[in-house]
Amino acid sequence: MSNNYDQTLFDRFKCVAEENHLLPTMVTDFYKKKVDEEVAAVGIGGPLYKCVYPTEEKLTLFGPGEVEDFVQEYNHYPVAGNTDIVRQYPNRLLFMTTEACVCNCSYCFRTIKLAESDNIVIEDSLDLLIDYLKEHPELEEVIISGGDPALVSPKRLRTIFERVREVGVPYLRLHTRSIVYNPEVLTEELLDLLAEFDVRLVFHIMHPYEICDVVRAKINQIREKNIRMYNQNPILAGINDDPLVLKKLFTELDNLRVRQMSIFTPDIIAYSASFRIPYKRICEIFDWVNYNSSAWVNSIRLVSAIPPGKGRRENIKRWDKEKGIITFEINGVEFDYVDFPEELYKKSDKLLWKENL
Repeated sequence: MSNNYDQTLFDRFKCVAEENHLLPTMVTDFYKKKVDEEVAAVGIGGPLYKCVYPTEEKLTLFGPGEVEDFVQEYNHYPVAGNTDIVRQYPNRLLFMTTEACVCNCSYCFRTIKLAESDNIVIEDSLDLLIDYLKEHPELEEVIISGGDPALVSPKRLRTIFERVREVGVPYLRLHTRSIVYNPEVLTEELLDLLAEFDVRLVFHIMHPYEICDVVRAKINQIREKNIRMYNQNPILAGINDDPLVLKKLFTELDNLRVRQMSIFTPDIIAYSASFRIPYKRICEIFDWVNYNSSAWVNSIRLVSAIPPGKGRRENIKRWDKEKGIITFEINGVEFDYVDFPEELYKKSDKLLWKENL
């Protein structure tokens, strides 16, 4: 570990993670080199550092409304006794193919679920998934998730793809963050498989500094195989909560022919306060990007992943600013989103540190 890092902080977080069933710190060599460069320039706590390493605020700052499973996936398990199939929407469902990750994100909204599992590849759920799909022909998409499904062997993925297509589901989508953590995970064999089954590939790129020449080369390789690429990510304090950061990220992605789909508000989970942002500030950031960029950059959805679905501003029924409660209504179902207090929010001056050198 570099002398510029705080080993005492890491030791403290290790104890907290073990006691509270959080994901431990795990960083690939590829990503650590980028973080090392950042730490050497601006110290700990920069945007890439904060993606994968604990900060003092992660251990000591707490906000209102934090829970273990904010989106309440446990209420959306359609198959009794199975936690690998999640259906929150009428036309699509999510299939957890692995609980292993390339690298552990500090902000992971499934941190407790993944930390408590010792499974590497989920073996027993595919038959249940196929049976459920047969019973529900209205489903038109299966989202391959995890963990990071790019770690699943191409042989195993082929079996999943073939069986899903055999029951008539037309669309497959695979989500991965390996593109920035370790692009080598996206092998030629895996990419050929994705191309063969016309699988939509969704990245979770958080910050423009995650996109280096190696990442660009891998994205170009993917594009040459005619694989459709997308990106979606949360907006998080100290990582990308600045309109210039987002405009730079969205523009870079568009230049690489990667379509940005949505940007999400932070999930209100355990030990998430250091990533949370007041909703008013999120709207200000999003609106600035919309009003100060071309349509091919700003045609992006701002959504909150909440138990009734994806809440947008037009779904806000009430906003009690005194109590800090924003009530969304989706399809007649109300949900109270607990806002983050302005007085706890701190703006970082390290987000675009390369431009300030």
